[in-house]
Amino acid sequence: MLVKTTPIDSHVVPVNGLEQSLSLWPFLNHLQKTIEEQAEGMLVPKIANELILAKIQQHGDLNSENLGSYHDLLESLYHLAKGVSTDREIKWALGYPIPDRVFFGTSSFFELIDHDFQRVESNQNKSFLDVDFMNKQLYLLILERFYHIPAISNKLRFKKTTGEISRFFELEIDYAYVDIQPKEALPELDLSSFKNKDTFNQKDIEPILEAFDLSKFSFRGFTICTLVDCHDAYVTEKLQELINNISIYTGEDGIDKLNDILANIVTYEGVKSSFYPILKLNGIPVLSPDMSKSSMLLGDSVFYDKDIMAGGLMKYLDNPYILSFGVDGGIESQSSELKRSLQKTGLTSYICFPLIHNQDLVGIFEIYTRTKPGLNRNMLIQVRSFYTLLAQLAYDIVLSFKSELNNVILHKYTSLQPAVEWKFNQVAAAYLGELIHLSAEPELEKIVFNEVYPFYAAVDVKDSSLLRNKSYREDILKRVDYIGSLIERMDEQKVKSLNENFINRFKEVEAWTNGANLEHYLLDVLSFFQEDVPAFLDSVEKKVPALHDSLATCRRKLQYSYADMNASNEAFERSLQKVNQAVKNEMNQFNAQVQAIFPSYFETFRTDGIEYDLYVGQSIAPRHNFKLSILNQIRKEQIISIARIGQQTFNLRKTLSIPLETTQLIFIHPNAIDISFREDERRFDVEGSYNIRYQMIKKRIDKAYVLNSKERLVQPNTIAIVYSRNQIARDLRICLKQVSELGLIEPEIEELQLENLQGISDLMAMRVKIVLTERN
Repeated sequence: MLVKTTPIDSHVVPVNGLEQSLSLWPFLNHLQKTIEEQAEGMLVPKIANELILAKIQQHGDLNSENLGSYHDLLESLYHLAKGVSTDREIKWALGYPIPDRVFFGTSSFFELIDHDFQRVESNQNKSFLDVDFMNKQLYLLILERFYHIPAISNKLRFKKTTGEISRFFELEIDYAYVDIQPKEALPELDLSSFKNKDTFNQKDIEPILEAFDLSKFSFRGFTICTLVDCHDAYVTEKLQELINNISIYTGEDGIDKLNDILANIVTYEGVKSSFYPILKLNGIPVLSPDMSKSSMLLGDSVFYDKDIMAGGLMKYLDNPYILSFGVDGGIESQSSELKRSLQKTGLTSYICFPLIHNQDLVGIFEIYTRTKPGLNRNMLIQVRSFYTLLAQLAYDIVLSFKSELNNVILHKYTSLQPAVEWKFNQVAAAYLGELIHLSAEPELEKIVFNEVYPFYAAVDVKDSSLLRNKSYREDILKRVDYIGSLIERMDEQKVKSLNENFINRFKEVEAWTNGANLEHYLLDVLSFFQEDVPAFLDSVEKKVPALHDSLATCRRKLQYSYADMNASNEAFERSLQKVNQAVKNEMNQFNAQVQAIFPSYFETFRTDGIEYDLYVGQSIAPRHNFKLSILNQIRKEQIISIARIGQQTFNLRKTLSIPLETTQLIFIHPNAIDISFREDERRFDVEGSYNIRYQMIKKRIDKAYVLNSKERLVQPNTIAIVYSRNQIARDLRICLKQVSELGLIEPEIEELQLENLQGISDLMAMRVKIVLTERN
């Protein structure tokens, strides 16, 4: 045993003026009291009492200067506390009354705390006694000694890191031989800040901390510090904490925290582990790259091997069992293709525990080694002790993932949005209620929102059809030229019996490609390259096998994924995608602003551009107070949003392979309309014959011309706003003036009459120019 003064992070710090001193008298007083109370069987305490008194008479009371003189006596105290123990691994030490330092202890204690030994912060914060603060133990000790508040367990946890392995220990501090004396009258204890509270924080305990000045107390004696292995208990608590708070372990940071906790389940050098919750969609497990990267069973080498997937892996996931090999002690699963595949990965030992919850597979936990020695029974026993918690954790993660998956599907892939979800829930609840009481199938109530105000806008790519057809023509010409040159080379090499039907068909396609109406023949041209050309190449190869390599090159070049043969269309589609992404992002921002003003239904539609419908009204959000003034507020935000889209697409042109231009269109409907949910299309549509006029106008105004001219209403770098009633014009002018003052549009307004459209007349429009600024 060692006399060695060493600091320890016990979360106590001697504050200025705090008085402490080493002493054996509190322990001596305890011995003498015990001897007086129990006259019989006190031989050992009596001997200890005499030894201590003799030592004090010889060297004075224990202090930091005479520790060496007390070595034998301090070791006797150890045996008095622990008995005559031969266990060299007991981690025991004596500390100062305020235990920020230890001065005597076992070698194993000092070896443990010597390096890579860190205190682990507590996350609990449920009651006053759970709030963590400096010198908490000393405050609790004073409350116990002088105010008779029962002592509580104040856990101090530490992590010892050795190489890649961490293990957790708990520091137990015994203050039984510390005498505390107040230097002045004790303060009154005020617990009013704790009334009617379920949780507490630092602010709640400040009145007590201010009342108790630790420098007004003296501490004399010594503490007994024992470090005990609490690894299994710590990991169990952390797993339980994971289960109770699964929602916070999301994203990359959450996965790192999860892996840090799971890494502590198996603490042996060279042993790796992998935890993977399994959610199956369409019978195939959904993989997360972040979680599967350490898995052997679901890693790339096994999971993406088609033969293994079709065979052993899917059968294993359908009927899981403990899969193992190379485990010391003869634990070996039956031979299988899956087992052989795992052995080929270079593992020396492996075991996979299927995690079962309510008879369903919810995950797997693997442990494995790549070097000798391999796994053994003790390691498996350690894992089995956590099995129930791991299965529960996997189940909860799968459940959370399913919930998130449903949210994505709900908000990204269907028309059901938060603003209207309450109505669907209401109708569904009524339907279920009727279903309980009626034997016949009840009819679902139609979901209708009455008197809602529509907002419509469309951003279209100018001449998109012409540009797409142009790109098609350029790519088809490359293919035609390539086939033409191929036929010429075959003629030169005197390949016999070229198919005359194919040659005639090729000449026909060549004529269409160079003609003015290629778009009319696109399907025929596509059929030629997908059906006739491969058949022709196959027939040539049968006649001249020596051309196999050359014809294989031809097939590769003619694939639609081959860059050289599809470059023009790829350039157009990439440019279109960039434009639409910028438009969609701005529209999403506009939707977020509108939802903050008033809950509304918002839906976008994709063509070569993007258009949207927005519906707002009291029936959509009955708990909110709807005012007509909200319409002008949303209208202003709509024009601002469309102006920004025009600016962004203008500045985007120089970054595009094909510089696309956009047109911007808004339609203002003067009255409220009714909308209902169409189950067949899973979207909302207008109700009633009068309201259908709104849809008709929307679909036709992008082709409208200015009255008595050949000028299209929609033009690049402008916003065209269509309306049908003069009463709208005044409010619209005010709105445009406000947006102009923001520097987004020019102040000049063109007021136009429009040519009649099919079934529609008397439409008017205002057109403004967007303020454009070139960006570097």
